[in-house]
Amino acid sequence: MKVYSISDILPHLNQSLGYYIGVFEDTPDPILEWPHRHDFYSLVWFTNGEGFNVIDFKEYEIYPNRIFSINPKQIHNWNYSIDSCGYFILIDAPNAKQLNVDFNYPFLDLLQEDIPFIKEIFDRMLSGNNQLSGISYLLSLLRPNIAFSPTSNSVISDFKELISENLDKNHSIDQYANELGITSGLLNQTCKDETGLSAKQLQLELKITEAKRLMLYSSLNTSEIAFKLGFEDSSYFARIFNKKAGYSPTGFREKYLKNSIKS
Repeated sequence: MKVYSISDILPHLNQSLGYYIGVFEDTPDPILEWPHRHDFYSLVWFTNGEGFNVIDFKEYEIYPNRIFSINPKQIHNWNYSIDSCGYFILIDAPNAKQLNVDFNYPFLDLLQEDIPFIKEIFDRMLSGNNQLSGISYLLSLLRPNIAFSPTSNSVISDFKELISENLDKNHSIDQYANELGITSGLLNQTCKDETGLSAKQLQLELKITEAKRLMLYSSLNTSEIAFKLGFEDSSYFARIFNKKAGYSPTGFREKYLKNSIKS
């Protein structure tokens, strides 16, 4: 599956960038394969327009003054009206790590009274002054919103990154803790404090999320997906998937492929 960088999305630029702030309607649409992933984080604020945004296997409506967030590796596609406009921010992984970015919810609807101030922040960033500081400030305003909250704990971000890099392996929590330079007890407690899940539960959540993506956007069968995600026993994988997703792997695939939207 094709993974796109910021320079792939913005081919008209002559340099590689760690972050970019742009105006939606003034930016040419790149030619992208579907399905695809990004290797960067993105925020898109639609100030006008309608349509739908598909992130992983879920569809969300595009409304004016709705801000969408997408993490790296999430599968993404959308269809929006010709009058759509707004702003967007792209942030590569190193800069996102510096800013503690890890989006936990796909969108945020701005309150009417907040719109002029958020617009002023974008306009100032577009003027070219202190853009990274502007991004940091904007995120600090969005963080208190429970539905759209980047984690403030770098341990969780690093743990999630390690899991994502080793989805094909059955690493123990002790192995991850050792790589992070902390005890497994501290890792487990940090996960519980920040996410409400134990370290093992968070590991399984990320593996099952990837399994859902592969169910919908690959031709792999259940056994192949189980093997690809480090499960030695496909029947155990099927039981875990059923518990987490509420459907058997076959049932999940049938339900969401039947209702999926083609690009």
